[in-house]
Amino acid sequence: MAGALTALSWGRLPLAGPARIEEEDWRFRPLPDCGAGETLLAEGARRSYGDSCINSGGIQLGTRRLNRFVDFDANTGVLQCEAGLRLDEILDLIVPRGWLLPVMPGTRYVTVGGAIANDIHGKNHHTAGSFGCHVLSLDLLRSDGARYHCSEEETRGCSRPP
Repeated sequence: MAGALTALSWGRLPLAGPARIEEEDWRFRPLPDCGAGETLLAEGARRSYGDSCINSGGIQLGTRRLNRFVDFDANTGVLQCEAGLRLDEILDLIVPRGWLLPVMPGTRYVTVGGAIANDIHGKNHHTAGSFGCHVLSLDLLRSDGARYHCSEEETRGCSRPP
């Protein structure tokens, strides 16, 4: 649903100007066109401190509908999922199978995309590192439509598919 509205970040910061909120299933739809001078920013659960998930005057691209599990290997603990999945939804799947997330922030209601974008940490960061230390790879869609696969094996972390 698109439209101008007043929104708050988790830190209770209001938008400085109206934003166009786009909530769609982006697997099957093209990204919205940006107008002159308009910017595009993905948002998940709006649990980021400050205003990092607020795009005043631009387009906020809701990702919560990108919330599917793709694969989970209960033997290795490796999970493949979409960016809009929240950590609490992951915990509901993995804890009964004997797994925990290696990094947990102060709230479990953040999305995987937000955890990666903000490189969150938990109380054990001195031993476990940040969330990004445990991400094996990710696919990145830029607002210009370019797609990248990012992993340690790729040159400098990311490569553009042919």
